[in-house]
Amino acid sequence: MRVPFLRSLPVRLAGLILILSGLTLLVFTEVNRRAVERILIEQAEVQAATSTTAVVDGLDAVIGSVERLARFLARDLEGRPLTPTEVETIARNVLLDSPNVHGCSITFESKALNPTTDRFGLYVHRSTGVNRYVARDLGTPEQSYWTRDWYREALERGQPVWSEPFFDRGGSDRNVVRVAVPFFRMVNNERQPVGVVAAIIELDWLRRLANANEFSDTCYTIIFSRSGRLIIHPKPTYVIAETVETLAEKENTPELARIRQNVLAKRQGSMRYSETSPARRVHVNYKPTKVAGWGVIVGYDEEDFLKTQRAFRGITAIFVGSLLAMLAGIVILITRYALRPLGQLAIAADEIAKRNLDSEIAPPRRDDEVGRLTQSFRSMRDALKAQHLERRWAGQAIEHQLRYNQLIIDSVSELVFVLTKALNISRVNPAVLRMTGFTETELIKAPLGRLVSLVPPAAEMSAPTAEILAVALKEGRSQLDLPAILTDKNGLTTPVILTLVPLRDDNRVVGGVATLRRAPARSKTL
Repeated sequence: MRVPFLRSLPVRLAGLILILSGLTLLVFTEVNRRAVERILIEQAEVQAATSTTAVVDGLDAVIGSVERLARFLARDLEGRPLTPTEVETIARNVLLDSPNVHGCSITFESKALNPTTDRFGLYVHRSTGVNRYVARDLGTPEQSYWTRDWYREALERGQPVWSEPFFDRGGSDRNVVRVAVPFFRMVNNERQPVGVVAAIIELDWLRRLANANEFSDTCYTIIFSRSGRLIIHPKPTYVIAETVETLAEKENTPELARIRQNVLAKRQGSMRYSETSPARRVHVNYKPTKVAGWGVIVGYDEEDFLKTQRAFRGITAIFVGSLLAMLAGIVILITRYALRPLGQLAIAADEIAKRNLDSEIAPPRRDDEVGRLTQSFRSMRDALKAQHLERRWAGQAIEHQLRYNQLIIDSVSELVFVLTKALNISRVNPAVLRMTGFTETELIKAPLGRLVSLVPPAAEMSAPTAEILAVALKEGRSQLDLPAILTDKNGLTTPVILTLVPLRDDNRVVGGVATLRRAPARSKTL
């Protein structure tokens, strides 16, 4: 019989070599891939930490310089007599000297500018018009600067106060933040508040700062205020409208809330978590600013740094697959030539398995291992032919002996059960079937206790039949002349005498033989 190609020895040998070689290459490739990915991720973490520090340093440099400018201006205004024209000139000069400041406001308490003026407040901000600057009066009933939170909070706290990001409607019409610094005047050796100097910073420069420090296509920057209000976010619609807490709840990322708590505690670090929109695994670095209490988060998609590695992985898989296919072809060609005589031996073995000991086996043509195997196979065939006759006569003798034994068992009038160690019935004689009314199919594999139960005094303490006989078989003891009750198929009972003899195989109990005979009738006494 011709062996199918896929089941031939050369193909299987080639498959074994391919599996072993492929596994080896895969292990080395995977180890190398993991090492390269670990290096890439470590580089990305370093770049993220560097980018976070750069954004924080740039932010601190700008807002720190604006806060120092406001402090300097507040100190310069203390005890200095001013006119409204001079106030506007000072505010314009601040904008001329500080490109990072988008607007400057100087506001006074009642009668603080001069005794004839109740309140005075001026706001100058940059404009795209011809004059480049626009001055607005903050003392109008619509403005009422003295009622605003930023003004009252700065005077009450007596120190610089950074506002939350807000939209400067009617002014610059941009998203801005304000730092407000109070200034004082000495009256009767006491410092009394005179007014508030405020510098306005637009937030667009923060976007430029973040973009300048992005190091990958998926890198993004989030900046939030002390209260968690978003100042910069990849989605512009979230700016000012959302906080870190609402964003964490909306995007199901509680890690953002933990980051804000760490920033409030002046701690910096990194974290990995999964985002759902878009679905990706991100790594973030976070760090608090030194000024204003803001926080900076720089994140990136880890998969973005592994794109090149994944592409190389695909190229490597194609190369390894081609190499293994070439190796398989070489192995198949060589082994088919070297092991061709084995195919003929396989055909001869099939014929021998069919008891055709006259099959032809070609004489060996090579003096190698395969040739010697062919010669040994020829000798084995001849030896099998000689043994076949002896085994046939021996088998016939055993068959005759078994037939005689079966006839002897069937002729016994006593009930004979052949049992397993678990006391399940494996064989019965015809007397059992006649006596009980069961068929052989109903009894085979059934427990002996279904038909037979011991009676006192043998079954002391009401021990079940199976338990007593199983212990006897386990210990290799015979049980002789035990009174018992036989129940037939119709439920009728017959008193019997039970004898159990263990069956052994090399001193190991493998089962038992139980015989039942009718119990002698008891004589009645008057």
